[in-house]
Amino acid sequence: MLDQHLIHRIRTIFLHQRPHVTVADATVLLGWSESEMARAIRAGEIEVTSTDIGTWIWREELMAKALELWAQEAIEEALGVDAVGVIPEAVRLIELRVRLPRYQVAMLEYFAGRDRASVSGLLARELDGMASAHAEELSSAVSGFARALGWPDGDSARVPC
Repeated sequence: MLDQHLIHRIRTIFLHQRPHVTVADATVLLGWSESEMARAIRAGEIEVTSTDIGTWIWREELMAKALELWAQEAIEEALGVDAVGVIPEAVRLIELRVRLPRYQVAMLEYFAGRDRASVSGLLARELDGMASAHAEELSSAVSGFARALGWPDGDSARVPC
């Protein structure tokens, strides 16, 4: 069960109606300190846009960082039925049942425990690597693949304040 404060932060990030948030708001929503946010901006981990009226973080940038910070299971749980309107169908989680040798299951459980992740999250990260490595081939072979792989990219929707 997720903490109510975390649910609120996740829902605010993914259901935010404006195209951007202030750096201060993004700091709170990600649960970071001001120094953590400043370091992330300096390191290029967070991209900001400055205008005459302020410095902004695009909603898609914030969503991408949230997907790095929290398991997709947690994000979808926090969004509940609203996940359908925010996360594209091809990106939403679906259950997959597989049969694997016991040593592979033990290996997955070991690495997931070591990384403080779920086995699902661990596999998803590994499969993302495979998807990126074969993006060109899969984009032409699997309908909607490129769009799913690129989500939540909103560069085309970005309009300066």
